[in-house]
Amino acid sequence: MTWGDQQLPSTCWGDDYHTRCVACLLGIPITERLLHDRELTREEGIKMIQVDLLFTAEVGGKEVTRQGAAHVSFGILKRHYEELLNRCNQLLKPDTKEEYEEQVQVRLACIKAFLLLLVGWTLFTGKNNRSINLLWLLALQDIYELGNWAWGAMRLAFLYEQLPLTSDSSVASCGSYMTLLVVIFFFLLFYLLDRKCLIVCIILVLI
Repeated sequence: MTWGDQQLPSTCWGDDYHTRCVACLLGIPITERLLHDRELTREEGIKMIQVDLLFTAEVGGKEVTRQGAAHVSFGILKRHYEELLNRCNQLLKPDTKEEYEEQVQVRLACIKAFLLLLVGWTLFTGKNNRSINLLWLLALQDIYELGNWAWGAMRLAFLYEQLPLTSDSSVASCGSYMTLLVVIFFFLLFYLLDRKCLIVCIILVLI
């Protein structure tokens, strides 16, 4: 996959530390591609939001400027997705070549907007839970390459990166999808403890 004239790096999440920790602790071999953790520039964010999501230059520029980084708010992205979806419905039966070309572009942008909402709400939830980092849009640029990204490994590494914040008294909240942590906890309990102990633990938690 390329971004502009440059080949996207296939290096591990962050400085490779969190990904290696996850792979070592859980014994998971990581063979797919991983995003390189970096802060996108304002110019990169504006270009991506225009090219991949079909935001206008004015709206895209204002949104990235308002966020102060290459992020997009959930509300803006959700409304834009609904507009793209309505336009898709209007172009179900294109009459001209121009309408057919527009249909292809709008459909791809609609799919990317939906997937960005999905990963932003679930897999890679930010601390403020109000905006989505456009970094994840890099992995959505080529729809046909989605299966070549190590989503599970990136997800676990992102969760592992956020865990230290849970013990910091000065931090009000942390990012990531904590429901996954609960699932992993009960999954490990199921295999480490016998059923009677597990039932007792569940009862104590409910009490």
